[in-house]
Amino acid sequence: MRQALLLICLLMAAASAAGAGNRRDVSLEPLPPGQVQGVLGRKVEGMNGKVMGPVVDVLVDALGRPRAAVIDFGGYLGVGTRRIAIDWRLLSRWRGRRGAPLLLRLRRVDIQAAPQYKPKNGKPIEIVGPAHERHRE
Repeated sequence: MRQALLLICLLMAAASAAGAGNRRDVSLEPLPPGQVQGVLGRKVEGMNGKVMGPVVDVLVDALGRPRAAVIDFGGYLGVGTRRIAIDWRLLSRWRGRRGAPLLLRLRRVDIQAAPQYKPKNGKPIEIVGPAHERHRE
């Protein structure tokens, strides 16, 4: 028992030392608070100011660029909600307030007609985008 505990401690120390050695291979870049903000869990409001739901996921392309936000619409306490993938370009943030809701530039009728977000292996994911536009790589 003692030997097993000692072995675990040695392995943890070796892993910690290996991690510390890797720190020299990276740089730290400070990001000023006004330039970046988290969006997961952030409330989304419609153009009428009503809360539509929170952002529950962000979908990125192969280069890591955000393509869509998955928003949990409707329901009460998680019952009767629908997750819909919304084109990233349809979201903007309110200026002046840190942590303010995101603004969704989409009509409620468009949201109600949108397909539910259901990721399927190997099948395209449908996102609600601006009218008459397609994403260009």
